[in-house]
Parts: sequence; structure tokens; C-alpha cells
Amino acid sequence: MNQQEERINELLLDNRFVDWLINPQSPYTTYWQQWMAASAEHAALAEAARQFLLELRIAENDMEQEAQEDTTEQLWGNIRNTIDRESTPAPKMHRTATWKYWLAAATIAAIALLLGITLSRQPDHTAAPVAKTIRENPPSQEVIRYNGNDKNELFFLPDGSRITLAKGARITYNRLMNGDKREVSLTGEAFFDVARNPHKPFYIYTQNMVVKVLGTSFRVTTSHNQESVTVKTGKVSVYLKGQDLEQSAARIVLPQQVCTYSLQGRELITTAYAGKSAIELESGNLHGYNFEDASMDTVFKTLEKMYALPVHYDKVVFGNCFITISLGNESLEEKLEVITKTIGASYSISDYGINIEGKGCK
Repeated sequence: MNQQEERINELLLDNRFVDWLINPQSPYTTYWQQWMAASAEHAALAEAARQFLLELRIAENDMEQEAQEDTTEQLWGNIRNTIDRESTPAPKMHRTATWKYWLAAATIAAIALLLGITLSRQPDHTAAPVAKTIRENPPSQEVIRYNGNDKNELFFLPDGSRITLAKGARITYNRLMNGDKREVSLTGEAFFDVARNPHKPFYIYTQNMVVKVLGTSFRVTTSHNQESVTVKTGKVSVYLKGQDLEQSAARIVLPQQVCTYSLQGRELITTAYAGKSAIELESGNLHGYNFEDASMDTVFKTLEKMYALPVHYDKVVFGNCFITISLGNESLEEKLEVITKTIGASYSISDYGINIEGKGCK
């Protein structure tokens, strides 16, 4: 097990870290948020650990079947794709060592997942107090998405917006984006393709700037001691952080313009920009996911990864359902509407995730 995997394993074995992941009222929240903000490496490790728990829930949805060693190796493989790789290839792990470390972490994960998912299905009345506690303490509404890969990565937001994150970039947003406005905090470089919604403006917060849009595509860079906004289509308003957004005169940035924050003058400067960045060019090739006669298990697992939301459904009931569909720029609700109508089901969304109900397919 290489050094990074050792550190992830240590996090999963730390009851304070697991409590923070699953408990929105955890007393350790401030500590771990500060720990993540201290470095991009910490943020990558935390995201990898969170992804491990999500993958575990997908692989062992009901926690009723014994995990196989092939599954554990696949989970660690997903972690390697999530975290920032070391300069030299990681040595191949021995199957026995892999099982030993995974089993220790899975023990904690199983407790958390059983409390959050399985107990609500049990008829035993002794589970009622625990289920009530879970309902009164919903999961954290904040989602952190981090790109620890070597390549740009496409992320989807519930409103239909798409964000292409460069290596090392991190965004934070409300899990369901169900407030009066859509808000995203960004560290690093990202290309935004924002779904238009005049009733819910979209805000991006950097260290020194606030970017307000209604629906457009643009690039935001917050790295190398420089912050800038480059517009591809539409227009955006840029403010200095701390200003009254309604009273201050904003910089209006149009296509082929770039607005840069001057650290020396602590002001915004707008200039012409005729070029195209690598992330902008690549974002045009990252559209979404296409499925042809795919099982619902495959589609639902993809939705989980797209939106960082667990999908709860009965695998047996929907085992005979197959669908051909493309998932791209639509909002989460639009995607679910099409999927459930196709298979004769219904859906609901909450902080606990997506719930699918129906009679299945013959």
C-alpha cells in the first residue's frame, strides 16, 4: 500500500473524520474544514475518502452480501483515479494486504451506511429511535468536488450547469441548489457553462472576486497569485469581494474580454482577449454520458457520480428495466423526469439523496 493509500486508510480509521463525513452537526467540522483548506493535498485525500464511502455504498448497497476481493481492488483503483498521483507509479498492492486495510475501513463505513440506509428498512421497532435521529439530523448540504486527476474533469450541478475543473481545482456548493440563488466557491481554474435561470442568479466566489451570471459560458482562474474571468458567450458582472452587490458599480465583461483582479491596485481591470485556453477547448468535447439499452443499475450509478447524490432504488424491482438515453445539459429534475417516465416510476429528491419507486418492467 503506497503512502497516499496509507493516509486515506488512516482517515477512514479516524472516528473524528468519519463522524464529520456522516454527521452534519459533528463537533469536528471546523477542524476538518481548516485541515482541508490548508493544502490541495489534504482536500484531495478527504475527497478520496468520501469517494471511497460512496463507492462502497454503490458496491454493497444493502450491506447484505460479503464483499469480494475483486470489488475492494476496484474501489482502491477508483481512489487512485481520484487523488493526485505521485510522480512514480504506485506499486501493485498484495491482495491480502489490500483486504486487510479495506476491511478495517469498511467496518466503520458499514456502521455509517447501515445507520443511514439499512435501518430505515428494518421492521424492528428498536430501530425507530435511530431512524428518527437520522431524520432530525440530515446530511450536510455542502458538497465539495475536487479534481485530483491529471486531466480536466467534468462535473454536473443539479440546476443543469456544467463545470470543467482543471487539475487541483476545487468547488463547493449547496447539494441541491434549492435556495434563492445558486452559489459556488472556487479555488483553482474552471470553465463554467451555466444553465440560464433569470429567477435564480448564479454566483461564483473566489478569494477576492464575486462573479454574477444568469446563464453563459466563461473561464475563471484563481491560481498563481492571479484571479481573472474570461467570457466566451453571454456576459457576466464582476465585483470586488466585500462590496454591496446591489449598490456598487460592477464590471460588465462581454465575450472576448477578460476581467483581472490587480493585487497591487486592488482593483478590477478589463481588457480584450482573443485567444482560447486549453480548458475552454477541451470543455467543448466533454458533453455527458450516452446509454444504449443500459440497465437501470448502470444509469443510477452514473447519476450518483455525476451529482454526488446517492440513488435509492430496489435492484430486484428494476432489474428488468433497460433504457437508451443521453445525459447532458439537462437539470437533474429533467433527467429524472425522462428516466422515470420511461420505466413507469416516480422519484423524489431530498438531502438524503434520490429515491426511485415503481413497479418495475416486465
